[in-house]
Amino acid sequence: MDQGRREEILAGVWQVIATGGLAAVSVRSVAKAAGVSPGRVQHYFTVKTELVRASAELMLRGATDRHPEALGPSDDPATLKSLLMHTFGPAVSSRAGMSVYYSYVAAGVSDPWIADLLAEAKKGLVDAVAACLAAQCPQVADPDSAARELVLLSDGVAQAVFLGALKEGDGRAVVEEALHRLG
Repeated sequence: MDQGRREEILAGVWQVIATGGLAAVSVRSVAKAAGVSPGRVQHYFTVKTELVRASAELMLRGATDRHPEALGPSDDPATLKSLLMHTFGPAVSSRAGMSVYYSYVAAGVSDPWIADLLAEAKKGLVDAVAACLAAQCPQVADPDSAARELVLLSDGVAQAVFLGALKEGDGRAVVEEALHRLG
C-alpha cells in the first residue's frame, strides 16, 4: 500500500471535516479534497467508517511527531510544560486542526472505537505527566491523581483558548499557577 497516497487521502478527510464536519465525509468529498478519484479512495478505504477511524489514528500519531519535546526526559520541566500546553498554540493558530480534533471527540460518543482511541491517547498523556510529576515534584503524594487533574485543567484551558474565551498567554498562566501550587 502506498503510504504517501493513503496519507494524502486522510489529509483530505481532515479538510472535509474542517469545512463541513463529519457528516460531510464521503468518498466523493474526500476524493475531491485530496485531488484523487473516488476509485482511488475506495482502493484504500471501502467505507466511510474506515476513512474516519484511520484519519483519527493518523492525527494522533502526527501530534506526537509534531511535539517531540513532549517525549523529553521526565525530570525536565520543559517536558512537563510541553505535555500540558502543547495544544494551546494550535488552538489559536490551527483552528481547523482543533475543530477536526473536537469532531473526533464528538464522534467518540457514537463510535466506541474512536472513543477507545482517544481514551488511550489521553491515558498516555496522563501517564507521561504523572512520570514528570514523580521525577520533578517528590512532595506530591499521588502523582497519578495530580496528573489527571492537570490534564483535565489543560483540556479545559485549551478548549477556552480555542473558543476565544481565554487568550493563549492567560491559559498558559492558569496551568503555570497550577504547577506552582504543586511545588
